Amino acid sequence: METRFEISLNMKTCKGIETYGCFDIGQDTRFARELFDSLQGSKEVTPDSVMTVDLIKRKNGIPYPLDLKHCSLAQLGENVKQISKELFKHLNLEQ
Repeated sequence: METRFEISLNMKTCKGIETYGCFDIGQDTRFARELFDSLQGSKEVTPDSVMTVDLIKRKNGIPYPLDLKHCSLAQLGENVKQISKELFKHLNLEQ
């Protein structure tokens, strides 16, 4: 029974919601939540929302959505930098 967390990048298209990127952020629940909470964006998703970042818990391969934030293109860029930086630190400082 393996549980992993991921942050997915999603975009609304004429065909529906498409996932176009995904960060595997490991098994640490606290790290996953703190990282997601540090991301820019609004929890209030409106019909005009085009891009979201989602926190997903994957247990035995089955995805369980935990949270999501709507973000602008500029916020998305900052979020990708934040995820990469924090994941790098987490993986390199982990013993």
